[in-house]
Amino acid sequence: MPLRRDPLQELLDLQERMNRLFDQTLSRDRLDEPALLHGCWIPLADVLETPDAYVVEVELPGLGRDDVVVQAQGDELVVRGERRPDAASRPEAFHRLERRHGPFSRAFRFAEEVDPDRIKAEFDDGLLRLSVPKARPRSATRVKVERTD
Repeated sequence: MPLRRDPLQELLDLQERMNRLFDQTLSRDRLDEPALLHGCWIPLADVLETPDAYVVEVELPGLGRDDVVVQAQGDELVVRGERRPDAASRPEAFHRLERRHGPFSRAFRFAEEVDPDRIKAEFDDGLLRLSVPKARPRSATRVKVERTD
């Protein structure tokens, strides 16, 4: 008996494909990211801003901290990694397979540059929480003007 199609899941799959298409189209010059590495799935994320930093929370269920790479440069933050299927699972025994596996990549562009040396990352129960401090403004430097007599 064929599996029944789930209209909601089909709509979510379409949204995920469209997000991936937009991400691929708009992100050709990302942090040394190969154009073909755009993910097979897109983790959900929330981004909020405080006066001193941006806070990014990314849902990564089933992953460990060693499965995730975070890079920052200029005004951009990239989170990437891969979720691998459980080696003990036998695909022929599945009745339903909804969780996505494979590589993922999420890029976040901010309104101003961030300080990559002060980023703090916490990973707990499948939630990656990044505190991304805004770059400190450079103070003006006084230049001594000398006479040319």
